[in-house]
Amino acid sequence: MRASLAAAGLLAALALGACRDDGTAGGTPSESRRSGKVEREGYRPPADGVLTVDQVEAFLKVRREALRELSTAGPPAPLEGEQGISGASESRAAEIRAARQLSVPVEEYLWVRERVLEAEAAAVTAKLNADILVLLEKTLASLRERRAAAPDEPSRQILDEQIASFSAEAARVKREAGEKEPESVRANMKVLEPHRPRLSAIADELAQVRLAAATPPAPPK
Repeated sequence: MRASLAAAGLLAALALGACRDDGTAGGTPSESRRSGKVEREGYRPPADGVLTVDQVEAFLKVRREALRELSTAGPPAPLEGEQGISGASESRAAEIRAARQLSVPVEEYLWVRERVLEAEAAAVTAKLNADILVLLEKTLASLRERRAAAPDEPSRQILDEQIASFSAEAARVKREAGEKEPESVRANMKVLEPHRPRLSAIADELAQVRLAAATPPAPPK
């Protein structure tokens, strides 16, 4: 299920005329601090790729702790072994620190994080497609009404062209919306559904913290 870029652009254009941090979870070997020792983790994801409720709860707990850290005046001192994530964003690094502090295996956390982002992106895409289709149908209904009341043939021809264009776009969006996500993604969307309000709230707070951090201070007067 994909949201057409053209359709997304069309949604914005029609709106004017009428209307989660996505880091990847790969690459760096992760380490955890256990009993004063740094050891390599070896998480093996389930074959079906489906999240558990406990994993989602742990994910939320880690993200909440990372948000608390990012909201403070400055980041804490690096944990042992943190050099391995030197290329990560501060937000992702804060999540890894939080996972370590909460004794959540880092490799498992990163796998869960990727599955959550994947499922949430699919949910957003589904909603976007649905919103586009609603707007297209309203626009087509309006165009058909205008055509019925058109005073002359040239006006009707112009409206016919517009109706054909919007109809083709609606058909394409319907076709793309009908394409099923992988079974694991659909299963994870169901697992995450009861947790979506908390997921969205934390994502919004993280976005606000990042925006505040990226905004340069106003020059003194």
